[in-house]
Amino acid sequence: MRKFLLFSLAVILFLGAAFRASLEFEKPQDLTIEFLTKSLMQNAAREFPSPDALQIFMCGTGGPIGNSGRAQACIAVITPNHFYLVDVGAGSTANLQKSGLPMKRLKGIFITHFHSDHIAEIYEANLISWVGGRSKKLAVLGPEGTNTLIKSINETYSFDRRYRTKHHGEKLLPSALGLISGKEIIPGKPIIDGELVVTPYSADHSPAHPAVGYRFDYRGRSVVVSGDGNINEQTKLISHSTDILFHDALSRGLVSNLEHAARDLGLDRLSKIFFDIQDYHASTSAISMMARDIDVKFVVFYHLVPATDAYLGEREFKRNMPENFLISQDRQWYILPSQEEEIKIFGD
Repeated sequence: MRKFLLFSLAVILFLGAAFRASLEFEKPQDLTIEFLTKSLMQNAAREFPSPDALQIFMCGTGGPIGNSGRAQACIAVITPNHFYLVDVGAGSTANLQKSGLPMKRLKGIFITHFHSDHIAEIYEANLISWVGGRSKKLAVLGPEGTNTLIKSINETYSFDRRYRTKHHGEKLLPSALGLISGKEIIPGKPIIDGELVVTPYSADHSPAHPAVGYRFDYRGRSVVVSGDGNINEQTKLISHSTDILFHDALSRGLVSNLEHAARDLGLDRLSKIFFDIQDYHASTSAISMMARDIDVKFVVFYHLVPATDAYLGEREFKRNMPENFLISQDRQWYILPSQEEEIKIFGD
């Protein structure tokens, strides 16, 4: 048996080396490119599954600070009849496309606040859903200031929209659907879209003000997405009796180490930034303390500060974490079947 396994391994290694060598020639290159291109198009053409469930997709779990492969903040909320994003930071739309989400179904983007790592790819989401065949104008909903933001984005990309419609035609890319519509929401006032109810709440992310988070309720299931901010009374009230709380999380241990290391190396500006950010993000310990007082099945850390994929970094975030706490990953799914208790969690 041992000899057979060694022989099989040798054959596999030989074939792999032979295939790699063949790619130095044009004909094998062309055949391989053709195969991979067809595979890519088949993936894009596959029908997106729409179970009777509240589906959450993590399109971005990092923050603006850190050295990792994580995209910036973005969470997709999907049901059979809804598709919304909460924030859309840098790198997040690539994850949406890689995972084959039905961008033509995108109805809107909920913005928590106006830091760059939460709004950087609003237009990219608008563009790929427009190109994908979205049938209505994309709505961006957020706190006071959203209309000003959207007016600026529409003006900034006016040439881009004009070029694309002129090149591909009004029938394929209607110019009216390239424009984004803005809508300012009121904390505490629910937004009802059929069976999906979205309730914004006031978040504490001072001096970034206004800032909000959102609770999503659909057919007996519920999730809260915090955006950025410290724990406040509104966080506790809105998160009570929910299935999952997705909350931004700061590791004081990691950020404090970054602050001190930068100071010791004479990087005073950077040291001050690391010091400053510790007062307007919820720490892992603060979130753990809050969770003791509310009824929540799972708490999921996202928008990690600092963003990290390193083993020791993740161990620091997990230190003293309760059993029902998780650290999210990019392109991870949370499936909450309607009117049930089950929560399915898996990677893309």
